[in-house]
Amino acid sequence: MDIKITDYCTASNSSVGVSEAIKNMQSGDTLLFPTGEYHFYKDFSIHKVCHMTNTDSFKAPDKYFAIDIENKSDITIDGCGSTFVIHGDMCSLAMFNCNNIKLKNFTIKYNSPTNYEMKVIKKSINKITYKIPPQSLFYVKDNKLTFFEQSPFTKKNYYTYTANEECACNVIHRGNTVFRTVLSPTRTATKIKRIDIDTVECNYLISPKFKVGDVVTMSRNKLRDNSGLFFSECSNVDCENITVNYMHGFGWLSQMCENLNFKNISFTPAKNYTVSSFADLIHICGCKGYVNITDCFFEHPHDDAINVHGAFLRLKKIIDTNTAELEFVHRQQGGYKAFFPGNEVKIYRRSDLSELKDVYTVESTEDDIDNKCVKVRFKEALPPLKPGQFVFENITYNPELTISGCTFNAIPTRGILCTTDRPSKIFNNTFKNVLMPDIYISCDCKDWYESGPCRNLEIFNNTFSKKDAVKLEPICVNKPVKDVHRNIKIYDNKIGE
Repeated sequence: MDIKITDYCTASNSSVGVSEAIKNMQSGDTLLFPTGEYHFYKDFSIHKVCHMTNTDSFKAPDKYFAIDIENKSDITIDGCGSTFVIHGDMCSLAMFNCNNIKLKNFTIKYNSPTNYEMKVIKKSINKITYKIPPQSLFYVKDNKLTFFEQSPFTKKNYYTYTANEECACNVIHRGNTVFRTVLSPTRTATKIKRIDIDTVECNYLISPKFKVGDVVTMSRNKLRDNSGLFFSECSNVDCENITVNYMHGFGWLSQMCENLNFKNISFTPAKNYTVSSFADLIHICGCKGYVNITDCFFEHPHDDAINVHGAFLRLKKIIDTNTAELEFVHRQQGGYKAFFPGNEVKIYRRSDLSELKDVYTVESTEDDIDNKCVKVRFKEALPPLKPGQFVFENITYNPELTISGCTFNAIPTRGILCTTDRPSKIFNNTFKNVLMPDIYISCDCKDWYESGPCRNLEIFNNTFSKKDAVKLEPICVNKPVKDVHRNIKIYDNKIGE
């Protein structure tokens, strides 16, 4: 059955009505948004406590969602070309435990993006004038520049961000040339003065080495408190014809999902803005089945365009012959069930990423999500293992990855990070203005703990941005063994002009 959202709400304040419509949806239903601009306010959004990996979720477990879809099967969300405008620092759309879902034909736009942009319009040896996008509200007080977004209902701020103190990760956008910088428009300013509704003048002893026309973008990367879009334990999800102007907190994160299609997704900033995401664009952690990313467009994120990986959990304790206590290590890792009964697991030495020969089958788990630990009982007896020296990978949750027909432009870090041992293909893509490797293949049991080895990967018919476009860099405590990655074929690619 087709359901019109206008039977539940007005476009000017859609939060409550959309939540009610989704709750009432049954298998086979399609929720239609007659073409228009629908506004979602944090005041009326869904609030819940949950965790998202690769964010600072354990610092900020309270999450807010404009659109929240839970425990649904066989439904479609059709935007009919509409724009969803998000007011506040929240996740625009989330799905939990859903199956056979179609999302299509809409744009995600944030009213006031939480990457803060300052364009250099005038410069001298000790003074720079910056222009700020019109929807980014700010004030100057006590020689500090603070950005904020305010609720039109309570007149209280959804968030505040003091640029002088909280700039942890800045990127310069010089046309389509983008790169990270330690320089800040405000940190060394001796005087900050507002000279117009959208203009700030900063005085310095010596001006930072920005150029006229540069857009300096800042994020509070010390606190990734949410994701822009989020899928958790979902299966058979098709996303098509979606434009994303911006995502707050991180990017489009899918964790522990199965069978994901992303087709004709365009990550491109809204008018008057430069940045399309707080951090990554598409981020896949611990997914299985297939992940297909086709005919998509990626530009101007604050971090990587695509990152597909699993998770290494470090051995914390041997409980008995068949049971081990494992832990997520990195501060931005964890917050989810990493193993399910029947899953297959491999064990690797942290010293050199060599793998033990056997595969172990999960019999049962006892999760302690808040403490980022899990006790896993295996059907097979474990070999002698020393805590801290081994990592475990759930190889069931490694996807077959296909990335094809995509364009990557103006990326300040990597175009694609790929670590999966399933047969995968990256082909017919174009990479332009990517600062770091176009394709980065790691497997890391020391820093980020993002698994795993690539064992069947083909990279062909791509147009790369540089000669050293593909980089293999396994990361472990000492020196990695030579065969961490196997059967990688790179052929018939070319370097762009």
